[in-house]
Amino acid sequence: MRTTAQIIVIFVVLLGFGFAKYQHEDRLSRDMVSHKLIQPPLREGTSLQLGQTGAAVALGGLRSLIASIWNFRAFLYFEELNWIKVEEAYEIATTLQPQTTYYWETGAWQLHTNASSHYRELDDISPYRRRSMQRRYIEKGSSFLELGIKQNPDNWKLHRGLSRIWTDYHKLPDIERALKHFDNTLKCESLPDFRRNQIQRFKYYAMTRLDSIQDDAYRYGCEIYRESSDNHLPKLACTLFALQNALNIGQENRISDEELFPDSQKQLNWLKSYKKAAAQGYPMNGVESKIRQLETKSLFKL
Repeated sequence: MRTTAQIIVIFVVLLGFGFAKYQHEDRLSRDMVSHKLIQPPLREGTSLQLGQTGAAVALGGLRSLIASIWNFRAFLYFEELNWIKVEEAYEIATTLQPQTTYYWETGAWQLHTNASSHYRELDDISPYRRRSMQRRYIEKGSSFLELGIKQNPDNWKLHRGLSRIWTDYHKLPDIERALKHFDNTLKCESLPDFRRNQIQRFKYYAMTRLDSIQDDAYRYGCEIYRESSDNHLPKLACTLFALQNALNIGQENRISDEELFPDSQKQLNWLKSYKKAAAQGYPMNGVESKIRQLETKSLFKL
C-alpha cells in the first residue's frame, strides 16, 4: 500500500510539473509567434487537407515551397471555375504562410471578384440565386481578408482591400462599412507616408457618395485639399465644386473655381469626365449647368 501511495504521489508531482511546463512553453510559443520569430501552428484541419507527408514537410520548414504549390493549384482550380477548391487552396497557403500578403489578397480577389462575377453572369440559374451567390462570394472574400487582418493587424494592404470591396460600384457597395476600413487603414503604422494622401482621397470620395454626411465630407475634402498639393487632382476638385453647390456654400466661404481649376478649358474637360461617374453616386450639383456655361463661353470665344 505504501509503495502504491508513493507511486501516486510521484505521478501527481510529475503531472503538475508537466502541466506547468506546457503552460510556460505554450505562452513562450505564442509570444514568439506574435513577434514573428517563428511561424504559427497550422490551423485545425490543414494537416488533413495536406496529407500526412505534406504536413510533415510543412512542419519541417518547407512551408514557403508548399504554399507556392498550393497557390499554383488555386490557379488551376480557377481555370476550372472550381471556386470551392480555389478557396480551400488559399486557406492552406495562408495557413502555411500567414504573413505573406499576396496569398491573402489573391485569395480574397478570387472570391469577391472572380467567383462573384461568375455567378452574377451565370444564365442557367434564377436571378435570385445569381444575386444570392454573388453576395455570398463577396462576403467570403471580405471574411478572408478579415481573417488575414486577425493574424496581421497592422497590414495596411489588407485593410485597404476591405475598403475597396465595399466601395466597388460593380459589386454591392456598402459605404458605411467601407469608411470603417479606410479609418483602420489610416491607423496602420505600416502605412507608407506616400500612400497616406491616396487613402485619404479614397476615403473622401466614399464620403461624398453618402448624402447623409455631405457636411462632413466637405470639411474633410477641404482639409486634405489644403493639406497637400498632391491632392489637387481633377476628381477631388470636381467633388468639392459639386458639394459646395449641394450645401449652398456662400461665395465668401467657398473655394473659388479659379483655385480649384487651372483654367476654364480644364474645368470644362474635368467636369465632363467627372459627370460620367454620376451613376456611382457622386454629387453632381451644378455640374451640368456649369458645363453648359463653359461650352457657351468657349463657342463665344471661337
